[in-house]
Amino acid sequence: MPQAGERSCVIRILATVFDMGYYFFMNKKTAAGKSPNILLLIVIYGDMMLYGYLNSMKGVTFPLIKNSFRASHGDQGLMVAMISFTAVIFCIISGVFMSRFGLKKTIITGFILIGLGMAAIFFAAGFWMAAALYLIIQSGFGFFEIGLNGMGVRIFTVRSGLMLSLLHFFYGLGAITGPRFAGLVVNRFSLSWQHIYPLALIPVFIMMIISLIARYPGASEGKLTAVKEISFFDALREPMVWTFGVILGLSGSIDGGTIAWSGLFLQDVYGLDPSTAGALFVSSFFIVYTLSRLLSGFVIEKFGYINSLLCAALATVALYIAGFSLGRRGIWILPLTGAFIAVLWPTILAISVGVFREKAQTMSSAMIGIAFTVSGIIQYGFGLTNRYIGEAWGYHSCVIYSSLLVVMLFRLKKSCVRNCAV
Repeated sequence: MPQAGERSCVIRILATVFDMGYYFFMNKKTAAGKSPNILLLIVIYGDMMLYGYLNSMKGVTFPLIKNSFRASHGDQGLMVAMISFTAVIFCIISGVFMSRFGLKKTIITGFILIGLGMAAIFFAAGFWMAAALYLIIQSGFGFFEIGLNGMGVRIFTVRSGLMLSLLHFFYGLGAITGPRFAGLVVNRFSLSWQHIYPLALIPVFIMMIISLIARYPGASEGKLTAVKEISFFDALREPMVWTFGVILGLSGSIDGGTIAWSGLFLQDVYGLDPSTAGALFVSSFFIVYTLSRLLSGFVIEKFGYINSLLCAALATVALYIAGFSLGRRGIWILPLTGAFIAVLWPTILAISVGVFREKAQTMSSAMIGIAFTVSGIIQYGFGLTNRYIGEAWGYHSCVIYSSLLVVMLFRLKKSCVRNCAV
């Protein structure tokens, strides 16, 4: 459990960011010319925080599921890959769903799927049954991903960079607490991993009720107009879309590799308990990650997007090499990578807006589809590496993927330096 000082610090941070959000959000008009209500502010920030809280629990639950059913590293890698491919499919499905039925129904559908999966996973009788039920949870995350970001684009029309960064800060804030809660359930209350998700249904139910009663922006509950100038499949024919997609996939892979594989690394290589040391490791990573998301925007704006990305990727490689080279003494260097990994995804998307301009919305959906596919393949690669090369080498391979990211960023700089402000 967080100590009193930690709780006080978190409360102060929450108060500060909420005050910022209230000032910018409540003093601006929506596209319809009306001031939005404070309940909608609670919905978008609260749901994003809940998303981070639930998604980050897998850093603790995945090793425990593997241990419970004595699954192999190959099985674990296939499970993580399936989750990534499910994310791809449901990003597309939820995008089509939102354009037809609006923001509110998209977000509530996400709640329903997440709630069903979390309740049902208690009854999982085998590894693949648990994996299948987690895919239901992941499909709900897909609706959250599209719905919450769609709402952010819709309502944060003034100072959107600041407000969207603040939105993703709340994701990280939730991600700090998720692994700690999971570890608490297993260690303090001596319950199994199957109790973690059912107990976490309490905040899910509370936020679902608030999301149901909130008034959403625009007609038809914030229904978005589809971008017509280019189709999803036309976007896939653009070489730069593939460049951005692969870069996003590599950055997402090292991010996801920390969440999904660090707990197993600590357990298999150093004999540490994933529900204690693993939970602390992932929480530490997300503390650094979240503070970076909150503060790094000023540095990025000063030094330029591409230069900041290259520095962040190079620093990530250096920290991985240092942490792994020092063995057990270097374990707690590795969470510091969160400061630089946090910079990657939003900055890459910001560059893509400068490159694709009015086509950025459609291009970004294709890029994210490619990114999740690349990430899924790499996550499966983590499992195969652990199985066939050695238990230490799955997480170690983050050095390779972050080095590839550096190479791709140099290629991106060469390709788009004349097309956008970098």
